Amino acid sequence: MNYDSQMPLDPFADDPNDPASFLDADEPAPPLSDEERVGITQDLALVARFKKELEPRGILGIFFLCEDCDDFHYYDWDIMAANMSATLAGDLAPVHEPSAHPDVTAYVPWEYASGYLDGLDAR
Repeated sequence: MNYDSQMPLDPFADDPNDPASFLDADEPAPPLSDEERVGITQDLALVARFKKELEPRGILGIFFLCEDCDDFHYYDWDIMAANMSATLAGDLAPVHEPSAHPDVTAYVPWEYASGYLDGLDAR
């Protein structure tokens, strides 16, 4: 079981309709290509910079529009880093939602966070 006591409980635990039920636990994920590994490593470094620069300003993480459910998903910096680190280690990412009711004003799109760093670097 991929469990971290710092993470929220799996909302689909013991649910027979778990959307991840199609995954075969005995079948490992395909290995990352060298290009994918480099990209994730670069993104992991960006997340560390995002946290350093944006968290003191009240920005707690990133949000994405989920194409599957057409709703926004909110990821804290530490959750993003844990997900990326798990992927690099060849593990499944832990549960990723920070809470059932996040403060949506404390999350920004990835592009905003990247642009913010670009602005800092241009000074």
